[in-house]
Amino acid sequence: MMWRYLCGAVLALGCFQAGPASAARDVSPVDAAIYFTPPAIEDATLSPDGLRVAARALVDGRPVLAVYDLSGAAPAVRPVALPEEERLEWHGWLGPRRLLVSLLRQGAAPSARFVTIDLDTGKRSQLGAVRPVEAGDEVIHIAADGSFLLLKSMVPDKPTPGVYRLDLASGAVTLAVAPREHVWNWYADSAGVIRAGLATQGKRSWLLYRKNEQDSFSRPTRGAGGLAGADRFVPIRGSDRGYALAQTAAGRIGLYAYDFGKGRLGGLLYEDPQADLEGFQTGSDGRLLGVNAAGRSATHWLDPAMAQRQTRVDSVLPGRANRVISSSADQTRSLVFSESAGDPGAFYLYGEGRATLVAAVSPALTNKRGAEMQPVQYRARDGLEISGYLTLPAGRAASGLPLIVMPHGGPFARDSWGYDPWVQYLADRGYAVLQPNYRGSTGYGRSFVEKGNGEWGRGMQRDIDDGVDWLAAQGLADPRRVCIMGASYGGYAAMWAATDPSPRYRCAISFAGISDVAAQLAYDRKTFDERDYRAWKSRIQGRAPSLDALSPIARVDALHMPILIAHGTADDTVPGDQSVRFHEALTRRGRAHDYVAYADQGHTLEGPGDNADFLTRVGKFLEAHNPA
Repeated sequence: MMWRYLCGAVLALGCFQAGPASAARDVSPVDAAIYFTPPAIEDATLSPDGLRVAARALVDGRPVLAVYDLSGAAPAVRPVALPEEERLEWHGWLGPRRLLVSLLRQGAAPSARFVTIDLDTGKRSQLGAVRPVEAGDEVIHIAADGSFLLLKSMVPDKPTPGVYRLDLASGAVTLAVAPREHVWNWYADSAGVIRAGLATQGKRSWLLYRKNEQDSFSRPTRGAGGLAGADRFVPIRGSDRGYALAQTAAGRIGLYAYDFGKGRLGGLLYEDPQADLEGFQTGSDGRLLGVNAAGRSATHWLDPAMAQRQTRVDSVLPGRANRVISSSADQTRSLVFSESAGDPGAFYLYGEGRATLVAAVSPALTNKRGAEMQPVQYRARDGLEISGYLTLPAGRAASGLPLIVMPHGGPFARDSWGYDPWVQYLADRGYAVLQPNYRGSTGYGRSFVEKGNGEWGRGMQRDIDDGVDWLAAQGLADPRRVCIMGASYGGYAAMWAATDPSPRYRCAISFAGISDVAAQLAYDRKTFDERDYRAWKSRIQGRAPSLDALSPIARVDALHMPILIAHGTADDTVPGDQSVRFHEALTRRGRAHDYVAYADQGHTLEGPGDNADFLTRVGKFLEAHNPA
């Protein structure tokens, strides 16, 4: 997501961000359920002639595949009939009026099939045979002229996947690349030729490579650097050159040239001074077009024509993060997804200097006053610079605000700029929300991640606390009205804060939190071999005398504040027992607290009902213990 540009200093409190509509904003509180209404449109893509958009959509309250006709003054939407017993996996265009869809039939033996749909007649035609659904199936190339696609899929009686070629006119299916031992990922060039396969065995990785379709795959001549930690390869058609992401000397992920023939990195082509790269785009001719950095929604375009188009789009949709999703064959029209941290976004057709609304993701929120998120930086007590995001309640002076600090899960993950229903719900009720990317967070380079090793409940927690102190020192947050709320590792941080004698927080909220680190590691052990398990345990424990010394449940007697505990009963990442035991320990000690278990829910809540219920409980809990 985009690193938000500001109106002045890093912490800019008076920026006005224009929304997609000019209607007056509704300042009444938003009901929690509205934040979790199913999206009215998603997975949208533009037809080659730029006159239609195909998307998953809600039509008369039902989720369907729909086509938006953009040839008139306003978009006209109509559903595309699909068999009721099958579920849409994905869809794409094969021509101006022809769709390709993948349909999934669930049951004891799930199966899938490719189907083309003629929009003029509604006729559906199956391509190829029905295939069993295998884990790891992936479409890795669709020819620009709609003639064929390449599907990575498991091959009967083989332990690794091969690549099938499906002729999109005749439906003929052939095995284009047979499975190779240890190869789990295959890479095609822009002509649809599989050029490389990435093999992994334990912690070792290597490439198999061929220059063209007539050659056999072989292991490249080993260069000085080999793979050098590279991944996400893109070969350039007709040459041994290509691109890859790999770590730079500064410890961040950057973009390099890659020599496939010699199997080694070339020169560094692009490095962001602050963040890891997460992806890049190339043209059909192999030109490098743009890069995507962690935490930023917009693509940084290196190609002048793409950069100019981005500038034009941004000029008609100002103050928002605008991402070109797809364009017409003649490049005169583009489908743009436009969002802000206070708005879940909308799709627009851009052409002739104008942006026409296709549909909003959440129409019920279109005219609501969302809160904007801004990047912030502060120094931890040991001098380490911590980045994060601050969301301020709209319509309130930025002074003495009640604060919710919301550490992310992982912990080796990160928060990014963008729309977050939890954050928006809290800001709508008058709270400032700080999301710190404490040490160990990803996206800031290897060194920053490694600084989180051995820092559960210590350096990571101090970084969170220091963000609170920094906002209080700024006068922005009222230090007497601060609560901590998080999920997964963030839930652990909330439990840890609740059992810390420090008076910094008034209350805590934990969703799917970890209360017993040793028990969590024992649960995770099945996913590691013995060597990796010891390394992971050491990474968490560090110099602590034991895992109990890092566990909130081991110091539950010190709990000194109200806490809300929630967990899904079907969580297979952090088992619900982690919250149940903490709840039971508090109950035995007669400590008042709130506890809720969500039946059949996993590590994150699915569906509007339980999500709305949880946020409503959060709102009532905060109103009782830290009113805004």
